[in-house]
Amino acid sequence: MSTPQNTFLGVALSDGVRRHNLAAYMYIALVSSGYAGLLAMLEPGLLQVLEVPFEEQGLITGNLRVMQEIVYIALMGVFGVWADRIGRRPIYVAGLLCITFGYAIYPFATSLEQLVVYRLIIAVGGAAMMGMMITIISDYTRNETRGKANGIQGMMATFGAFIPPLLGFVPKLLVDRGYDELEALQGAYIAAGAIGLSGAVVAYFGLAKTVGKQTQAAKEKMTVMLKEGLKAARDPATGLSYGAAFISRGDLAVTGAFMGLWFVQYGVGELGMSFSDAMSTLSAPRVFTTVFGALVGALLMGYISDKISKVAAVSLASGLAAVVYLAIFFVDDPTADWVWGLMFMMGIAEISAFVSSQALVGQQAPEKRRGAVIGFFGTAGAIGILVGSGGGGWLFKHYGPASPFILFGVLNLAVFIWSLKVGKLYKGSNQN
Repeated sequence: MSTPQNTFLGVALSDGVRRHNLAAYMYIALVSSGYAGLLAMLEPGLLQVLEVPFEEQGLITGNLRVMQEIVYIALMGVFGVWADRIGRRPIYVAGLLCITFGYAIYPFATSLEQLVVYRLIIAVGGAAMMGMMITIISDYTRNETRGKANGIQGMMATFGAFIPPLLGFVPKLLVDRGYDELEALQGAYIAAGAIGLSGAVVAYFGLAKTVGKQTQAAKEKMTVMLKEGLKAARDPATGLSYGAAFISRGDLAVTGAFMGLWFVQYGVGELGMSFSDAMSTLSAPRVFTTVFGALVGALLMGYISDKISKVAAVSLASGLAAVVYLAIFFVDDPTADWVWGLMFMMGIAEISAFVSSQALVGQQAPEKRRGAVIGFFGTAGAIGILVGSGGGGWLFKHYGPASPFILFGVLNLAVFIWSLKVGKLYKGSNQN
């Protein structure tokens, strides 16, 4: 049992982890989460400055996002294996430095070809960064409070979601001070890079140097470690965590990509509003309601995950998400009063799936192969994002704005049923 000297914010810390290590991690998690939505905020302006035709911007944006997720799928498992060999800290620092460099040079691209190369640099850094963000919280915490730890991390990730809109104000501020549009965008990207650099510095000095590094792993071949990481999915609960990663990241992708778009299109097309009015009066307040729900849900599911089995927590989260996302089928008018409550519940549902899936994989991943196992967990999440953003976009265009949400409602229902079956296998055992 952990002693009071080995706890922080009510979280029991693993051997070798100090309070400042977890505090440093939480700041880095905030930065990492902020990067997740940053390009969606800044890239449209860059495409305008590059004089990309308006009708081609959507396709280019989608293709760049798909390319990034393919890099994630290809590399997250590899970075997880390397983290088992050399430790988490160097991988996290390298990832943050790589993504910092990518953001700093991104707005200086003069062609789409350069933009692709710079986006690849960002994607490589992002694969390392996101994999370590998931892995370290499992390394640093004991299982009895791992749910709470993931809840706090989820709350920090939600706060990180405010970084992109804050940086979105930078170009206007710089233009008002006399800079041209391109210089203003470059300033915003450089500011984003500076935030990443601060995260890299905190990671280098604040993260534990040896926690997570496996001596045995350094002696194994990379191919052997990758195979062992894949074999872990044979464990029913670990396999379930991969499925939960798929839907939880897909949920976030669908909400982030299509909820605001639906409100704006409805305001412009059905209510005759201007784009800016639809953004400010319809989209922004309701999206903020979803974010507020996520803040509540992160702490709530973190607490619940420590009181019931981790598998049961996944059942609760996926069941709630299935109900909420399928309820979108009944939305004819997204501006109806009752939709406010649905947006709040959607925030709770999506972050609950995120928190519960991480708590489960943290419990199931064996210590000596935790980096590899959680790397493949991240790969499953990247596939979920790819399906949510790519497949969801196709559904949005051909079957209407509710269709991406209904798809993930069905997928959440499938994971809910799967989790009930896994729960029966562990009935009577101590899964906490």
